[in-house]
This record gives sequence, structure tokens and C-alpha cells, in this order.
Amino acid sequence: MALLSMIILIGSSAFGLFAERWDGQLGKFDATMQNARNVMLVQEVLDSLVPYMAYDTRGQPKIYFEGNRNGFVAVSSKSIYGRAGFAVVRFSVRQKEDLAYQVIYEEWPMFDDVLRSIDQPIIFSSPLILFDSVTNPRFEYFGWADLEDKFPRDDITLPKPPSWLKNYNALAIGLSPLKAALRFTTLSGDLQVVSILARKKPGLLNSYMGRFKKQSAKQLLDNQRPSEDDDKRFLENW
Repeated sequence: MALLSMIILIGSSAFGLFAERWDGQLGKFDATMQNARNVMLVQEVLDSLVPYMAYDTRGQPKIYFEGNRNGFVAVSSKSIYGRAGFAVVRFSVRQKEDLAYQVIYEEWPMFDDVLRSIDQPIIFSSPLILFDSVTNPRFEYFGWADLEDKFPRDDITLPKPPSWLKNYNALAIGLSPLKAALRFTTLSGDLQVVSILARKKPGLLNSYMGRFKKQSAKQLLDNQRPSEDDDKRFLENW
């Protein structure tokens, strides 16, 4: 009888240990699958960034995009929350106490309201952590440093090709970047997330393009120059 009780006790202990480890592994598997799903959803949103126009304090339409070494804020034609519509998105990195970085995604879906001005208050969703511990994060933007680089003021100067830049403020430049990239290092090696921008959404810029086409290159350059107040408000929101 004592031997049978011992066997039952050992069996129960072994089953409990197995169940505990199984639950732990299953929980890690679920978390990994959820994170992979989040990464795929965010990548789809980042692949849908558009040159969205918002008004500055002078009533002039400006392209809503700003990026620096810590991340960028822009507008996408998709939302991770599933409902159709545009969303203001912020893709960035945040340093932790151990000096490693988290790659995070935040969003303001335009469900109940839309972005109309560059200084409009934005309340982002809770941060979604895509990668918890990365090193050497580098945001870069492929485009032009100045509107004159793409549209020279005269017919003699040749346009400059786009290049990779560490900072990009479309409000000041007057152009959206062609690409945005985040490169970083994990325990698994070097990774990168690349977004292709400036693909015109049907109907998005039509109300502005006709007005721009009638202007000379000099007029276009002059109209795209933001005031210092506009630039300051945009940076404060970021």
C-alpha cells in the first residue's frame, strides 16, 4: 500500500511538472505567434503610407511627415484595428534601462475624426512593442534634402538624385520621402523594416495637383516654405 501511494505521488508530481512546463511553452508559443501577427499587420500599414495633406496656420496644404533618428510620424491609408480608413501612425524606438531599445508602433485611427491641420492634437494608442531588445537602431529616409534639389529654380541646373537622410521634415522640404527604413541588430542578426512612400492614393492629392501644375518652379518653392511657427508646432506634436 505504501509502495502504491509512493508511485501515485511520484506520478502526480511528474504530471504536475510536465503540465507546468507545457503551459509555459504554450504561453511562449502564443506570445510569439501574436507578436509575429502584429509585425505583419504593422508592416502592411507601413507599406500603405501616403503623402497626406494637412493645413498649416496660413491655410496652405502641407505634406504630413516628419522623421528623425528616433522614428517618424506619418499617415497611412490602413489601420491595424481593421476598420477601413486612414490613420496617423508613429513608428519609433525607445531606450530601456539596460541601454537596449524597444521598437514600438502607435496609431491614431481616423474613425471619429480626421487630421485637418499640422498642429492638431494627436492622442496615440498604447504602444505596441514589436521588438523588445534591439541594438544600434538607425532610421533613415530616402528623398531630397530640399525642394530645389528636385525642382531647380532655373532651366540650367540639373535635378539632384534622392539620397538617404538621417532627418526628414516634409513640412519644410515640401516633398514626402520615397522610402523610410529602420535597421537594427538582434540576437538573431541584423534586421531592417523598409516602407515605400509617395504612392498617390486615388483622389488624395487631386484637389491640390491642379493648383500646383499652374505654378512656376519658383512659385512652388515659395509656397512650400513653412513659417517658423508652423515648423515649431509640428515638432512639438512629434
